[in-house]
Amino acid sequence: MTMRTTRLTVALILLTAVYAYAAPTVFVHPAELLVEPGVEFSMSVRVDAGADTVTCFLVEFQFDPSVLELISAEEGSLFTECGYGTMYHWDVFDSGHHSCNDVTLGHDAFVLCPGELVNLEFMSVGEGVTWIEILSADLRDLRRDPILPLFTESALVAVVPGTGVPENDAGGNVSLSVVPNPSVGETELHFRLPGSARAASLSIYDVAGKTVWKSGPIEAARVRSIMWRGCDACGAPVPSGVYLVELRVDLLCGREIVDRSKIVISR
Repeated sequence: MTMRTTRLTVALILLTAVYAYAAPTVFVHPAELLVEPGVEFSMSVRVDAGADTVTCFLVEFQFDPSVLELISAEEGSLFTECGYGTMYHWDVFDSGHHSCNDVTLGHDAFVLCPGELVNLEFMSVGEGVTWIEILSADLRDLRRDPILPLFTESALVAVVPGTGVPENDAGGNVSLSVVPNPSVGETELHFRLPGSARAASLSIYDVAGKTVWKSGPIEAARVRSIMWRGCDACGAPVPSGVYLVELRVDLLCGREIVDRSKIVISR
C-alpha cells in the first residue's frame, strides 16, 4: 500500500467517524415510562445536538390508542423560545396516529439544537404496553434542505395498576437495582439485605400481573445479585415490554419488607 493510499484511507475513516458522530437523532423522552391507569403525564419529541441549526421539521408518530390518549401536542420550547415567528401545525390521522410540523418564518430564521420539538400530554386510558413510535422524521437546515442521515428513537410506556409500594422505597437497608435497563435479554438483579433478614425471594411479573419468573429461596446476605436471562419459567425468551421485579424479604422479627422496580426488555 502506497503512502498516498494510506493517507486517503485514514482520511476516509476519520471523515466517516465525524459524519456518523454528527448525525442527529430525533427521539421521544423519556425513553421508557411506567404509569398507573387514569393518569395525565407529559412526554416530548426532541432532537439532539447533532442537528446544529434547524429551520423546520415534520415528525409522524403512532401509539396504541387502547392504552394512551393524546390530549395535546403543543409546539416545543425549541421553537417557542427561538426569537423568530413560527408556524406550527398538529395533524390527527386517527386516535393513535399523529404528525406535527413547525417552520421558522423569515429569511435566515432558525433554531439552535438540542431541544424540544413537541410537548406531548397523554392520558393513560387502559392497562397495557405501547411504543410511542416515530414513523418518520424530517429536519431541514438553513437552506431548507433535508438533514441526512437522521436517526430516530421511540419510547416504551407501560400502564399498570398501582402496586401500593413505591419503587425502591422499601425502607431500612433493603435496596434493589436492575442493570442494564433497558436490556435486550440478560439482566442482573442487584439487591442489598439487612442483617436482620432471614430469607428473601425475587419474582418477575408481566404488566397483567402474571408471574413470569421466580427465584428459589435466597439465603440472607448483605449484598447479592442474580442474573435473569430474560426467559420465563419454561426457559422461553419473554417478549419486549415492561416487567415488574419484586424483592420480598422476611425479617427475623417476623415482619416482611417488599421492594419493587421495573425492567424494560427491548429485543
